[in-house]
Amino acid sequence: MRRISPVLLVLLVTSAVFAQDREPLTLRDPQSRLGRAMILHPNAPLTTEDRAQLKAQGVEIKHPLAGGRFLARVRSNAQFDDAAGTLEPMTVEHKIHPSARRFAAQGKTWAKVNVYFHRDVEFDDARAAVLAAGGALPDPFKLGFSRARLLEATIAPSSLEALASDERVLTIAAARKLRIGTDNANSAKAAHVPEVHAAPYGLTGAGVNVSMFELAPIDVTHPEFGGRVTTVLTAGDAGDAAHATHVTGTILASGINPNAKGMAPAARLNQFCVGCDDSDWIEDKDALLHPLGVVADNNSWGFTLGWIEEGGLPVWLGDGQDRGGYDIYYSTPVLDEITIERGVLFVHSAGNDGNKQTFGGSEWSEHRHVNDEGDTDTTRMFCYSKNGSGTDCPASACSGGCETAPHDPDTPWDTMGATASAKNVIAVGAAVSSGTFVDIASFSSRGPTDDGRVKPDVVARGTGVISTTPGGNYGSNQGTSMAAPVVTGVAALLVEQWRKTFGASNNPTPAQLKAVIIAGAQDHGTAGPDYTFGFGMINAKASVDTIIADGGTGRRIRSYTFAEGQQQTFETTVTVDTPQTLRVVLNWADPAVIRLGNDDEAVKALVNDLDVKVIDPAGNTHLPYVLDRINYKAAATRGVNTVDNVEMVEVMNAAPGTYRVVVTGTNVTDGPQTAVLVTSAALAPSAPPAIPCVDPQELTGNNDTVASATRGLVTGSQVNGALCADTDVDIFTFTATQAGPVSVSITAKSTPVRATLAAGDGTFTTSVDVPANTTRTMSLNVGSAPVGYTLRIETAGARGTDSSYHFTPTFETASGPRRRSVRR
Repeated sequence: MRRISPVLLVLLVTSAVFAQDREPLTLRDPQSRLGRAMILHPNAPLTTEDRAQLKAQGVEIKHPLAGGRFLARVRSNAQFDDAAGTLEPMTVEHKIHPSARRFAAQGKTWAKVNVYFHRDVEFDDARAAVLAAGGALPDPFKLGFSRARLLEATIAPSSLEALASDERVLTIAAARKLRIGTDNANSAKAAHVPEVHAAPYGLTGAGVNVSMFELAPIDVTHPEFGGRVTTVLTAGDAGDAAHATHVTGTILASGINPNAKGMAPAARLNQFCVGCDDSDWIEDKDALLHPLGVVADNNSWGFTLGWIEEGGLPVWLGDGQDRGGYDIYYSTPVLDEITIERGVLFVHSAGNDGNKQTFGGSEWSEHRHVNDEGDTDTTRMFCYSKNGSGTDCPASACSGGCETAPHDPDTPWDTMGATASAKNVIAVGAAVSSGTFVDIASFSSRGPTDDGRVKPDVVARGTGVISTTPGGNYGSNQGTSMAAPVVTGVAALLVEQWRKTFGASNNPTPAQLKAVIIAGAQDHGTAGPDYTFGFGMINAKASVDTIIADGGTGRRIRSYTFAEGQQQTFETTVTVDTPQTLRVVLNWADPAVIRLGNDDEAVKALVNDLDVKVIDPAGNTHLPYVLDRINYKAAATRGVNTVDNVEMVEVMNAAPGTYRVVVTGTNVTDGPQTAVLVTSAALAPSAPPAIPCVDPQELTGNNDTVASATRGLVTGSQVNGALCADTDVDIFTFTATQAGPVSVSITAKSTPVRATLAAGDGTFTTSVDVPANTTRTMSLNVGSAPVGYTLRIETAGARGTDSSYHFTPTFETASGPRRRSVRR
């Protein structure tokens, strides 16, 4: 393998040739310590060992980029082994988004931009970078980043490239004025919810917490909510309170009015604000949902892109090209990131732009544009040329110009909302349904995404939806805003069933929840997924039945984990007992990816490419569905899917027999990657997957010695722990301040444990072996006080899939239990 010398690499790093002979990027103090940001094009998927070796050579992998590339930091003295791939300097061309260049070209003195920084850049350094380039910050009192690591700045257009040349800067986009807009009995019937409300299911969403982001406060006093709804919004927040209250009712109205009964009539909901000046909706999603135990988050809103209507005229916002994109500017990758790290399934309305390209039959299709500030320009009118010349429009009526091509030629396709286009969210379109009749609502936004992924994921009834309105009232509404809460409410029911099946303390991961929803969806439109219905109409009963049929055994729902940089294959069998359509779904929460400013819109957002196929008893191979982003109206075909992080294989009219299911980690570049397999027939038995071992007592240190023991136990209070290695030992200490018996009741999960209780100097000692999945109690009575006690817990046999345990100590204290902190 040829090795590049340190001197040669320094030349490579500082001598890139840019378009129009621009100056190369330079390292500026104090950021030279970070190293140069460069783009790595790997020759093959990187293993963990590859990454460690590259880091030792001075090349540290930072983040996946679109198209299978990586962002890397390269030290000036690096010795790069080119067997791993090639390094490309990151230039101002990569960093400056076309929207920022358009603003800079308008000849104004100042341009407003959004500056995104690398994750290894501190906030003070980011602010210094803006000021060093002659920029200014509109909020000089801002104290820190949100997860998007964004600063809004004002800068002279001539200084734009100087700012981009700073190593601290990741990318720059125009600071567009984003407009946020709001995007039941019959809905429940269409989603087969009444069946799971009734016996023997009895699902209500009880004990399940969901959340919702809206522009206005819910009327939490509505009798249908029964005190189960809280909000941080006030009456002063802008927006439509009727919309927020209507959406909430679809999720969880109790059914005082049976026609407005929600999907999960006993669930609880917390509402947060999107579009409020004093809140950061991304920061709130990142920080507030997980502590509340939220499992699904409803978003019946979206960025208004493309067309709006004002004053009876259509207005072109000039950013319709961003629909279906995967861009940091709309926090799309951040949503994927939070899904993985916080364990929340984000449910997003697909958007209502399916029929926005309407001009009321006007001869010249008169319409307005927005100005540089994002406000509607009411001084000019634009028209479409009828003969394509651009000169035939009447000047008196078309003062803004005579345009030769429509702004949005593909409507209703290619209208998917920006946030709904994230990989790990579940995007919901709106359907019209009556009995067995199902069609797409004309306004419902459709795919494809820019890189051809399937969106929407599913549809739900979104027309003529009866639900709650403020003041204890009810009303009808329509929109994908009304369809998304159907899915959020069904998700709450699925979580409730999951806990019944897998154990009260277990929640499905967002990937598992999404996979079960898609696997249960009822196909509509062309066979297989399409860019109109996605994978079909949500069917709560089919999804619940899948969880029940699994029974916690992995017979319908199974997870596989693929190592980084290695092509791994897992194979199992599925048994078909009666003729049916065999459906196999593979889903994984794919890592977030960054698109650079000069990336083509079609560059793939997929990071880890997994594949699934089914081989029937006759030896025929059945591949998953694939769609064509160019021929977006065409029906799905079968082939190797390299675009989606959801793959579905269907074997129509599958005859009874044994089918092989093969799952392959074809290209895992940022792992390990866990995937969820869901099947409509029984998988062969397998050993249950190991439950990740997390010891709450050792999150901030270890408690494997008396000196580092967990202290301050409270009598009668349960303590949780886990033995995450065969040699692991957990030690706890407490003091009985009053004479009397001391006992400890301990419960083991699938790992047997031995507990030893010693008083004082160890003169008095007792121990007990606790077999797997049982509870045992041990006691001591020293007869004097105060006495210190030490409890030691260790394994007493082979570790099972669940290495956790819990115990409750009972002892006498002089003044009742003292409430002291214990790690839990």
